[in-house]
Amino acid sequence: MRSVVLSGLFIVSALAMNAQKLSLTPQVGFENSRTSINYNNLGSFAPLGGEFNPQVSLRLDYKFKQGFGPYIGASTSRSGVLYGFNDIENGMSEYVATKANMQLRMEAGYQYTSKPIFFNKSKQSPSTSKTKTSGKSSCGSYYYRNNCSRSYSSRSGHCQSKNTAAKKAENKNKGGWMRLQPSMGIGYIAAPKTDIVTKTDGTLTAYEYRAGNWNTAFLTGMGFEFGRNNQRLLNVSINYFTGIGNMEKQTVSNESDIKTSYATLESKASGWNMRIGIPFTLAEKKSGKHTSTNKTKRTSCCDKMRTEYKYRCIMQ
Repeated sequence: MRSVVLSGLFIVSALAMNAQKLSLTPQVGFENSRTSINYNNLGSFAPLGGEFNPQVSLRLDYKFKQGFGPYIGASTSRSGVLYGFNDIENGMSEYVATKANMQLRMEAGYQYTSKPIFFNKSKQSPSTSKTKTSGKSSCGSYYYRNNCSRSYSSRSGHCQSKNTAAKKAENKNKGGWMRLQPSMGIGYIAAPKTDIVTKTDGTLTAYEYRAGNWNTAFLTGMGFEFGRNNQRLLNVSINYFTGIGNMEKQTVSNESDIKTSYATLESKASGWNMRIGIPFTLAEKKSGKHTSTNKTKRTSCCDKMRTEYKYRCIMQ
């Protein structure tokens, strides 16, 4: 367990040094777990049924440019059930079931973040195409003779239309949006090694079976991230888990002067949870190439326009 934690911290440190987008999301919510017991292969039953418990979690995720990326986290879990009985032969009908203590569950996996889905799409008016060439150029306006002004106006409109299209593209990215975040991973709990505890008080022997005492689980879920413009506001996720490790059959026996009694117990644990949190961006790799490129293109457009204008005026 210690080596796993150290490896996780090393990976997170390496990602933070060269991060495209590293986010931390504290979450609160609830978890509904169901633990069933199979006693002597007579059928499964849930002693406590479905149980709701409060849950807190912390999740750290890293996102590449394509939207994929790993995540690690920790959350509370209380899916275990303490199943106590005294008589092995009647343990399925005469028992006492209580909740186990709250445990810390480590989580790690892989997730995908989709592109933003905007709630309000901007509509272009029909008069937009007509007014593309109208107005003054962003490079400035000059008034000379009529034989030179015509060629200059056409070039100016061409340069202005590119800038107008770029502004419209930026305006489309404004407003409320939602991203989908499907994920898949593994959960780990440092569960106790002993599943059956035997307590003897004089001539009375009591047995306690720790049902749902898993140490690894399969995790899957879907997250919904909401935001506005370039700001991330809220994250809502619904997740499912099922225990897969340390869920083998356990056998308990009781010897007396007359006979020896045996009982075989097996349990299964699964459940789902709902969490709500606020994401915080810890590191984001920003590139200033786009701004400089746009400025260069715009300047080159204006310089070309002015050069051609001067050349034609001199020739005339």
